[in-house]
Parts: sequence; C-alpha cells; structure tokens
Amino acid sequence: MLPDDFFSFCTSLPVAELRAIGALSRVKHYAEGDLVYSPGDESNEFFIINRGLVEIIPGPGSPGGSVVLCRGNIFGETGAFNRMPRDQAARACAMLSVQCFAAKDFPELVRRVPSFVLFLCENMTRRLIQARTIEAGCELVGSLVNFDLITIYQTIVRSFRTGTLFINDERGEIISEFYFVSGAPHWGRFQQLLGEEAFWQLFIQPRKAWTFTFSRELPTSVDFKEHKSIKRGAEEMLIQAVQMRDEFETLRESMGEATALLKRQQLNFVWPANEPETLRPMAEEIWQIAYSEPISLVDLCGRCNACALTIYQAVAGMLRAGLFALTNAEKGDRSQEAPATGEKSITITQYAPSAVRPQSGSPTISVLAG
Repeated sequence: MLPDDFFSFCTSLPVAELRAIGALSRVKHYAEGDLVYSPGDESNEFFIINRGLVEIIPGPGSPGGSVVLCRGNIFGETGAFNRMPRDQAARACAMLSVQCFAAKDFPELVRRVPSFVLFLCENMTRRLIQARTIEAGCELVGSLVNFDLITIYQTIVRSFRTGTLFINDERGEIISEFYFVSGAPHWGRFQQLLGEEAFWQLFIQPRKAWTFTFSRELPTSVDFKEHKSIKRGAEEMLIQAVQMRDEFETLRESMGEATALLKRQQLNFVWPANEPETLRPMAEEIWQIAYSEPISLVDLCGRCNACALTIYQAVAGMLRAGLFALTNAEKGDRSQEAPATGEKSITITQYAPSAVRPQSGSPTISVLAG
C-alpha cells in the first residue's frame, strides 16, 4: 500500500517521476473566500492542497453537509475522472495554495508516473470506505492508519454525539481523551496538557500507530469538568487546529532536529520588544526549565504546559534574541557556561508566526461522502 499523504508519497518517487508530476501540474493560489469551483462548472481538473483549507459545499438538492479539507487532501477528482459537471462548490476558507492537475493529462500521468494513479485510486477507495462505515452507523473504533483525525472529529460533530473520544498509543495506554456534548468539544486532555492546548497538540503530530474509540463513558479524569473547558465552537476549533499544524510543520523544518539541545547564552532573561508579548509567559517558563542545563526540543515539549507550536514559537524568538542557541545533541556541552568561540551552533531560518486566525461564522462541517 502506498502512503496516504501526498507529500509522503512524493518522497518515495524517483527524481524523473517527481519532475513529471511537476511538469504535468501547476500551482494555483486563492484568497480566503475565493471559489475554486461552483456547481455546474466543467470538471476538467482536480486539486491537491499544498497549504490552507478548503470547504466542500454540496450543491442545491445534494445530500450531506459541508466538509473542511486540509494540506495533502485531494478534491475534485471524481468529477475530473467522469467529466460530469460539478455538483459541489469548493471555497477557500483560508489562504489557499493547490497543485492543479488537468484531466487531459491523465493518459500522460499513467504513462510517466503509474504509481501516482494508483495513489489516487487508493485514496478514493479509503475515503469511500470511511464514508460508508460512518453512514452505516458503525461504532467509532479503529486505527489512525485507516481513519484520519479530521474525519473522526467531523463525524462526531456531524452526528451530535455525546461521549468521550479516547486515543491510545502503541502500547495501548490512553494518552488523550476528549469529551463531547451534542457534537461540541467540551473538555480535553493530551498527556500533560488540558483544554484547548491539548486539542491543538493532538492535531499537530498524530501517529499512525495510535488507535481510537468513542464511547458514552466519561473521561478517566474524575475532575475533568472543573478544569480547562473548551469554549470555542466545533468548527472554529478544527480550522484553527489545522492552521496551527501547518504552521508548526514550517517552523519545525526551520529549526532542524528535535533532539538538538537548547543551551543558554545569556545570564538574564530579557524579552525583546519586537517579539509577540503573548509569547512572553511561555518564554519565561522555558527560561526556567533550560537555565541550568541544556535540554532538547522534544524533552522541552514534554515539560511545558503548552502545545508544541507555542513552544517552538517562543524558542524561535529566544534564538533570535540570543538568549539560547541550538547545538547538536552529540556535541552538546552540559555546563552552564556559554559555548566557546567557534563552537558550531544550529541557526534557524527567518520565521514569523502566522497572523491567520479563524473568523466567526465558520462553515458547518461533516464527513465527505464521495
């Protein structure tokens, strides 16, 4: 079986086939609110999301509700294959970049990149199986190998379910639990994180080996109702979680290996005036943790009371300010002194937190059925 994520799939291709995909596609950009296509339009191309969010809206008289798709998702392929007019609308609900493939190039794609066509077929089949399973009213139990978190979440929201979504790790231990009331997220925990921070973290780096169950049971935390309840709407939570996941990936790539050691360079903490003030509390917490001894980014995320994106944003600001430096783990010095002149440090590329935030009046979402 091929990888279900387009970008993971691309890493498995020979250079010649990667070039063929580039030559047989083009990139399109859309502003928030722009229509990619409307009901009745010709179906002469399909799209893969490079960055951003798309809302798929059923046309007049079509069953089902809207669904939100994100990075790596494919849309418009059914119409492109059968050349029937569009029966849905696709609207950008954030700044959007897509890879566009013309239907007329299918024969050449088959010839030059046979595995790409197989990749499309496997993705379509997987989505149909998920939709049928959910529409049949089956229990929400399974593995993240077969069901992605967005599909699971949108199913709970759409069906107005009350109960707890449990996520188990590779050892079968519960690492996350989210309580829903009539389809709305009410409370959550991910490892040491609670509330919205737990929700963001779950979506930032889920693992395929994790399993899930949804039941009417209450969370295992007996005092869950008293701590960190989630106040935002279901649609707003999902849209922001997906945006934060994409932003985290960009920042993570700029900072290198998560095992690199964060090492103090200054005696006193001074938060720069040009850095976001909202990140100061996180930066102060990191300063206290890493003051006396270097710590890796992965270990830091396990000790802070915030999601990985917030931690990485604060660390990026501290690196720019010269408060810390990132050094290779195998060469890291455990002393409290600043590194000697010439010691090799890891520098990050310029990064600024995204200003994109979900707007009020977010779309109603459900599972995409075809």
